[in-house]
Amino acid sequence: MILCVTLNPCLDKTLTVPAWQPGDSVRGQSVREVVGGKGNNVARALKRLGRTARPVTFLGGPVGDHCAALLQRDDGLDPLITSTEALTRVILTVRTEHSPLQTAFFDPDPAVTVTEAEALFHRVEGALAEGTVTALTLSGSSPAPVTHGLYSDLIALARSRRIPVFLDTYGPALEAIWGFWPEVIQLNRREAALHLRKPTVTDADVLGMLESWSRHGVRYGLVTDGPGPVLIRHRNTIFRATPPSIDAVNPIGSGDCLLAGLADAWLSGLDPEATLRHAVGSAVANALVWDAGAIDPEEVKRQGEAVEIAVLD
Repeated sequence: MILCVTLNPCLDKTLTVPAWQPGDSVRGQSVREVVGGKGNNVARALKRLGRTARPVTFLGGPVGDHCAALLQRDDGLDPLITSTEALTRVILTVRTEHSPLQTAFFDPDPAVTVTEAEALFHRVEGALAEGTVTALTLSGSSPAPVTHGLYSDLIALARSRRIPVFLDTYGPALEAIWGFWPEVIQLNRREAALHLRKPTVTDADVLGMLESWSRHGVRYGLVTDGPGPVLIRHRNTIFRATPPSIDAVNPIGSGDCLLAGLADAWLSGLDPEATLRHAVGSAVANALVWDAGAIDPEEVKRQGEAVEIAVLD
């Protein structure tokens, strides 16, 4: 079983509307709901890839109860939930019909308490003690100061039990990592620039950061660039993985599917090139569907075969 931790989940609601502009009274044509948050997307993708995955997250209030029901009913997942006094946030995406345009409105992050943060840690600790967990993924932002160090604590916990950790975070949660490091770290270019405190980053900046991570024991370090090439360092080898060109339906969640593909490939014992094809193929397959994480394994294989892999000097 793979535990997929999300500290900042949401109810992701998509409202499809006709063409509109601010100030209009707009009647929606359809509504679609899915439980968002990066780790929930990872769990959804892993299940599609044939893995047993369990979301671990905070949920609060009626929205949180609704999210728990959706994860069970629609995704067939068994979430490990820590209840919060704060309500689970809602992200409303307004999708304009017959147009690639979409606008998202985000609720404020919830105020997680110290007691709630400690409870989530102990729930993960208890799950790891059962001996059935094969990997731990940690995804997304930290919603509150009391959760900024939670990923670092969970990495130390997992590493003490020799369980591989796959990390995709940024900002305070990434800055808090020290001592024990994960086997895999994934960022996008914007997040890398934030981490390096630069407005933008060059390939040289990225490669320098990946080298630094490697010295800390990170086995795979990756930086994505939307539909552009991914830069990867595996041990002492630098790769560039270029995804195939596609007509994207919805790229949201593609990074989460990349992380899911990495975890799946790692547990399957694939070599580096096959690992990167599987991971990037998972990301591309996600962009071809609307719901984040709803990937088709056959599409993953097709897109993975089309990924161009180059070893850089």
